[in-house]
Amino acid sequence: MRKLIFFLLVISQSSFAVNSDQAKQAAKSIFEKSSSAYTKESLTKVFTSGGYTEKESSEYATKLLKLFNSDEFIGKIQDIYIKHFTADELVQIAEILDHPAYAKFLKLRPVIQQEMSAEINKITSNIK
Repeated sequence: MRKLIFFLLVISQSSFAVNSDQAKQAAKSIFEKSSSAYTKESLTKVFTSGGYTEKESSEYATKLLKLFNSDEFIGKIQDIYIKHFTADELVQIAEILDHPAYAKFLKLRPVIQQEMSAEINKITSNIK
């Protein structure tokens, strides 16, 4: 009986390791795909539309992109995704993100966010 329990534990641990690696890779892929449209130029525009100077916006964009590419940050993002989704679900989401319509959405997202930010600024300036 002890051998059977030990055997089951070994199998479950190796299965978890595979799923864990698969989940981490899928989570990283999701993050990379969903943040790929952010360039220094697009982020600078978003910050500028939020009222920052061109120089400040460019500096913030550079810092944000550096953060997005750091192993520490990516690891934290992976952990967040893994907390909420199974490895299979993460793989499925990563596959969905390869769809051409989603690629178009990513390409246009910074422009859309810039326009939304400008509208939010207009609204909030009227509140003051």
